Amino acid sequence: MASDLSRGAYSGKETYLYYNSATHASQTWTEIVRARNVQINRGPNLSEIEFHGASETANIPGYKRFSGSFEYVRKQGTDSVYSALETARDAGDIIELGHLNGPITDGDSTGWQCPVLLGEFSETANGNDGVVVTIPFAKADAYTSAGASVDFDALTGTTP
Repeated sequence: MASDLSRGAYSGKETYLYYNSATHASQTWTEIVRARNVQINRGPNLSEIEFHGASETANIPGYKRFSGSFEYVRKQGTDSVYSALETARDAGDIIELGHLNGPITDGDSTGWQCPVLLGEFSETANGNDGVVVTIPFAKADAYTSAGASVDFDALTGTTP
């Protein structure tokens, strides 16, 4: 065993997705245990331009955007996490998501947090497979009670 080497990469199954079940000022991160396949899209929105005389279209960078989706594997019976996600979606409420490369209780874990709105859920029930819901999200236009904008930001774990 090469004790002087360490892994450079980590896998998706080693990441953790959370939602804030309290307030922005006093966050309480609740793990979304049944989440998988987290995907984010972050960067400038590319706007296509075309003009008379050009043989090809081109793109220019626009406003930055943040959006994505994750899959949620439904469970039978009462599921408080899924209920919270459905409630936020149906009410159009902002929910804060956090995604880390380790548990929130590990001070070495790093990732992101962002206030988002949840979009239309897409549920598939196929044969012997588990029932899976795809949950899209996009950055919300969010502000604190003091009027400060709340945007995409870094998130780190905390050692208890």
